[in-house]
Amino acid sequence: MDIKPYSVTISHQLGSGGAYLGEKLAGRLGIPFLDRDILEEVARQLNLAEAELADREERLSSFWQNFTRLAILTDPAYGLAAQRYLPSDSDLFDLECATIQRIAEKSSAVFLGRCGYYVLRNHPRRVCILVTAEQPARIKRLHELYKLSEAETLDLIKTNDQERANYIRTLTKQNWLDARHYDLCVNSSAVGWDGAVDLAEKCARAKLQLPIG
Repeated sequence: MDIKPYSVTISHQLGSGGAYLGEKLAGRLGIPFLDRDILEEVARQLNLAEAELADREERLSSFWQNFTRLAILTDPAYGLAAQRYLPSDSDLFDLECATIQRIAEKSSAVFLGRCGYYVLRNHPRRVCILVTAEQPARIKRLHELYKLSEAETLDLIKTNDQERANYIRTLTKQNWLDARHYDLCVNSSAVGWDGAVDLAEKCARAKLQLPIG
C-alpha cells in the first residue's frame, strides 16, 4: 500500500514525557523521530556549533544577548567575530520552520516541539498532539533526571513554562496550550506514558487512515 508522506507533531510540557511518546510512536509507525536533528541541520546551514544555538530554542533572547549580538554585528573592534552571522530569534525560528517544512514535504516523520503544530498547519496530512502532565508528576520526572531539589525543580518548571509561552506567543501570536490547535490532548500523568502512546497511535492511525500495525 502506497502511503503519502504524513507528519505527527508533538508539543509538550517539560517533564510530561513528550520525547518518550514521540520516540515510541515513531517506532510503532515505522517513521523517523526528529528532535535535535532539526537543530543540527540549522547549525550546519549557519556553519555554527549546535551548542551555540541549543539554549535559544523555544525561548526569547535576553536583553544582553540581543545587545551582544548587535555589538558583534556593528562594532569593528570585535574583529573576526563581526564576520559571523548570529541569527535573531525570528531568523532562527524561520530557519527551523523551513527545515521542518522541507522534510515534511518529502517524507513522513514525528517532530518534537519547535512549534510543529503551527509550522505544519497547512500540511494536508498531519496529526498534532499535545502532551501535558500534572505538576507533581512533572516534579518527580525532572527530579529523577536532574537530581534537583523540589524548589529548584519548581523554579525550572516555572521558568520553562513562561519562556516557552512567551516565545511561541511572540513568534506565532498564539497560546500553544489552546486545545483547539491539536487533534489530541493527553495528560500523561492520568493515563501513564505508555497509555499516552497508545492514544496517540490510535489518533494518528484514525485520522490518517493508516493500516493497523
